[in-house]
Amino acid sequence: MNASTSTPPSANSQSGWPGRVRRIMLFAVLWWMLTGGAAGSWLLGVPVVLVAAWLSRTLWVDPPLSLAGLARFTPWFAYQSLAGATDVAQRALRPAMPLHPGLVRYRLRLPPGVCRVSLANVVSMLPGTLSAELDGDELVMHALDTRQDLHAMVRDLEPRIAAVFGLEFDAWLAEEARP
Repeated sequence: MNASTSTPPSANSQSGWPGRVRRIMLFAVLWWMLTGGAAGSWLLGVPVVLVAAWLSRTLWVDPPLSLAGLARFTPWFAYQSLAGATDVAQRALRPAMPLHPGLVRYRLRLPPGVCRVSLANVVSMLPGTLSAELDGDELVMHALDTRQDLHAMVRDLEPRIAAVFGLEFDAWLAEEARP
């Protein structure tokens, strides 16, 4: 089976009011957070929210976001970001900490597009790592310490990212593996 037949459905394939309302609500919450809940901001906010919802529906061609997956991902990501910041701060403040920098390549199992780009962005927030390049099916990471098991770290992250986009990772992998 080729990749084009197993790519998850796009957000555009989801029609109806529930999807539209969910997008409007998402952008309304983002607007409210950005403006600190200022009531006067809604004069500009309503048109911005509506245009953003319409544009996201029109331009977003990758898998839709899963609110449940995002809710499970957020606390994990917050903890990992804090661990990453702490690790880098310790290395900066204690120069005697060992560094074994280098590049590590990882063969990605996520579908191309926003899933891989999101994974690469999240990897840069994890302890001692920075995404250097998406090279075809591989992610090239710069590590402060190549002795860390970065492959295990990314293997753990892939299904979390898949869940954010509503993909059943194991089912998707099984479908991809079929001849």
